[in-house]
Amino acid sequence: MTKKKKVDSLEMMLHRMIDRIRQSLELSVILSSTVAEVRAFLNTDRVKIYQFEADGSGEVVAESVDSQKLSSLLGQHFPAEDIPLEIRELYLRERQRTIVNIASRQIGMSSSVNGNSEAEIKFREVDPCHAEYLVAMGAQSSLVVPIVDRDRLWGLLVSHHSLPQIVTKNELEVVQLIADQTSIAIAQSNLLESTRAQAKQEASINRVGEFLHSMTEMQLQKALKQTVFAVQGSGGRVYITPQNTESEGQLFVSGEQPLLLAQEEENSQSFVPLEKHPSWQTWLKNTLQSRDLALPLAIADFDANPLPSDWKICFKPTRIKSIITIKLEYRQKILGYLSIFRQGIDIETIWAKRPDRDDPRNQFPRKSFEIWRELKQNKARPWTSSEIELAQTLGNHFAIAIYQYQLYQQVRALNASLELRVQERTAELQQANQKLVQEISDRLKTRASLERLSHQNELILNSAGEGIYGLNLEGITTFVNPAAAEILGYGVDELESQPIHEIVNHSTAEGIVYSWQETPIYQTLQTGEIHYITNEIFWRKDRTNFPVEYVSTPIREQEQIVGAVVIFKDITERLIIDRMKDEFVSVVSHELRTPLTSIRSAIGVLSSGRLEPKSSKSQRLLEIALNNSNHLVRLINDILDLERIKSGKVTMLKENHNAADLMTDAVEIVQSMADKAQITISVTPLSVQLWSDRDRLIQTLTNLLSNAIKFSPPHTTVHLDAQLQSDGTIRFEVKDRGRGIPPDSLETIFDRFQQVDASDSRDRGGTGLGLAICRSIVQQHGGQIWVESILGQGSTFCFTLPIGD
Repeated sequence: MTKKKKVDSLEMMLHRMIDRIRQSLELSVILSSTVAEVRAFLNTDRVKIYQFEADGSGEVVAESVDSQKLSSLLGQHFPAEDIPLEIRELYLRERQRTIVNIASRQIGMSSSVNGNSEAEIKFREVDPCHAEYLVAMGAQSSLVVPIVDRDRLWGLLVSHHSLPQIVTKNELEVVQLIADQTSIAIAQSNLLESTRAQAKQEASINRVGEFLHSMTEMQLQKALKQTVFAVQGSGGRVYITPQNTESEGQLFVSGEQPLLLAQEEENSQSFVPLEKHPSWQTWLKNTLQSRDLALPLAIADFDANPLPSDWKICFKPTRIKSIITIKLEYRQKILGYLSIFRQGIDIETIWAKRPDRDDPRNQFPRKSFEIWRELKQNKARPWTSSEIELAQTLGNHFAIAIYQYQLYQQVRALNASLELRVQERTAELQQANQKLVQEISDRLKTRASLERLSHQNELILNSAGEGIYGLNLEGITTFVNPAAAEILGYGVDELESQPIHEIVNHSTAEGIVYSWQETPIYQTLQTGEIHYITNEIFWRKDRTNFPVEYVSTPIREQEQIVGAVVIFKDITERLIIDRMKDEFVSVVSHELRTPLTSIRSAIGVLSSGRLEPKSSKSQRLLEIALNNSNHLVRLINDILDLERIKSGKVTMLKENHNAADLMTDAVEIVQSMADKAQITISVTPLSVQLWSDRDRLIQTLTNLLSNAIKFSPPHTTVHLDAQLQSDGTIRFEVKDRGRGIPPDSLETIFDRFQQVDASDSRDRGGTGLGLAICRSIVQQHGGQIWVESILGQGSTFCFTLPIGD
C-alpha cells in the first residue's frame, strides 16, 4: 500500500469512528467497531479492549480475532496481579504505550503524556515473565495503548499477532488517535448512562409521587409496589407507627416477605410483624447510635452481617439476602419505616487465570490459558449509592404523604365533631391551620424553584450559538433566540409573532423558493417527522442569502403536535472549506495522473515484447518510468512534509547553529547538481549564531538553490548571501540570472502547485510544492519569505530569521 493510500485509509477509518460515535452512543457497538477497524489497520490476528474493574482485575469486553490463528478471550476475566498496580499507575501517569517483539526479545516504550503522541520509542530487553505471558496467549508480538477516561485508567487497547511484527511510529500514532477517540466515546456513553439513570429515577419518583399525593386518597399500596420495582427489590413493606397508645400500627406489604415473629406474652404466644418485635427496636436503636437520623440503614449481606437470633427464624425460609430500611420522619416526627428486600443472586465469572497461587496449574511458565468458571450462588447484590439515594428520596415522599394524610384525617375528624366540640377544639383547629399555612409556604417555595428553573432554561436558550426559533401550527414564531436574530440580521422583537417563512424566503439549494406547504418544516408540523436538512438557503434582512443546515423537531403536548422548534446554522465557511478540499484533490489527482500515465505507457510497451530488453529504446523507456516514479515519490514526500509542518505535527528541534556552517552545508548538497548544469555557486557566509532547526533550514536553502540552478542558463553564477539586519534578524538571499517571474506571480508562487510555467514540472522535475514548504518552515521559525524579480534579468529569493531563541 502506498503512503498516499495509507493516509487516505487512516483518514477514512478516523472519519468512520467519529461518525459511529455521533450516530450511536451505545458503547458496546463502538468498541466492537473499534477493535475491527484497528485489526484491519494493523493486519494482526487479535485486537481486544480490556476494561479494568475497581479491584484491579479486568475483563475482555470487545475483541476482533482470527480464530484460525489465535483463540478468543472475549468475556474472560483476568486477576489484578496480571497487570500489577505499579504498571497500571505507569499507564495512567505517563500514558505509557508498549510494543513487544518476542523474536528480538525487545520491548519498546513511548509516553504520550501531555498529548505528545510523537514521543521517541525507547527499546530495552523484554522481561522473561512478560515474554512467557504473551507466548502463553499465542502471541509473538504485541502493542498496548492505554485508554483513559478523565483521570481514571479505564482500560487497554491491545493488539496480538501470532508472528513477529514491527509497529512503526506512524502506526503507533494512529492507534493512539483511535484510543483517544475511544476515550471520547466512553465519556459520552457514561454521560448517556448517567442521563438515562437520572431520567429513570425521576420517572419513578414522579410515579410514586402521583400515587402518594393523589387528590382523592393516598394510594400507598401502589406507591410501595412502584418503589420496590424502582429500587430493584424482591419485596417491600411500609410500617406506619401508631399515632397514640389507643391505635394500632399499619403494615403495607408488596412482594416477598419474612415470616411473622413469635412474641411471648402472659401465658400465651402470639405472632407479630417484624417492626413490632422488641428485637427490631433494639437493632434499630443500636444501628442509629452512630448514624445521622436522616440516613437510611442498610444491611448488604445477611451472611456478612449477623442478624439477631430471632430474625434468622423469619428470614431463613425465604430467598431474601439483604435489606435496606429508611426511617420515615417529617418535622421531627417519626411516622414509620420503609423496608425493601432483595433476593440472593447467582454470580458466574469466567476467569482466564484464577489468583490461586498454590494451584500447580497457575505457575509460570504458563503453557496455556485454561478457562476457570467460578459460580457464587445466592449471594447478596450490594446496594449502590444511587440506589440508596433513590430509596431515601422515595422515603421522604412517603413521610410527607403520610404526614399530610394523617393531618388530613385529623382535619376530617375535627370537622365531623365540630358542632359538638367547637369551643373545646378551637385551639387545635388554629394549630392545624398553622400547619396548612406552612404547607402552602412550602408549595410557594416549590413554585419559586420552578420559576428559577424556567429562567435558567431561558438563559441557556439565549446563550446558544446556533439559531433557534419555535413555531405554532400556523407557522407563526412563538420564540426566537438572539443567535437566530443576529444571523438573520433582525432584532428579536422584529421576528416574534411573525410568519418566519415569508421573512427568511426559504429556498432550495438551487435557489427555488419553497411555498410554505412544500417546506420540510411544514411537514414536521403535519406529520411529526424530524427533518435533518443541509445546504438550503435563508435570506437576511439586507437581502443577502446564505446556505443553512437545520433540524426541525415537533413540539408535542399530551401526544398532540402543537408546534415545532427549528435549530439552524450558517454553513458558508464549511462549504468554502469543502470546496478548497475538492480543488486540492483535483490538483493532486492531476499531478499524479501525468507521471502515472507515462509510467503505464512505458511499461505497456516493454511488456508487449516488441522491443529487445537491452535495446536503447527499452533503456529509454525504463529511464522514463524511473524518472516519473522518482517524481511521484518527491511529490508525495513534499505533500506529506507540507501537511505535517502546517499542522504542527513536525516539531522544530531548534538549537544554536552557525549561519555560515548552514550555508556551506547547503551548497555542498547541491554542488553536484550545479556542476552538471555548468552553474557556479558564489557564497558569502556570515558567521553568526542562529536559533534554528538545522535540518529544516538546510532544506529551505537547498530548495531555493536547486530552483536557482534549474532556472539559470549555463555558465552563469548563483549567489548565496547573508546579511545582519538592524532589527536583530539575519537576511538570506539566493540570486540567479534566470528568466525571472512575472509581477502577478510574485505572491502566488509560494502557493501549492504554483509554477510560472506549467511545463516546468515536466521539463525540470519540480513538484510545485518546494516554495510552499520553504514558506511553512520560515514561518515556523518566526520569519518572512518573499521574492524580488525582473523579467529577463533573474530573481532574488529572500527570507529573514530572528537571531535570538
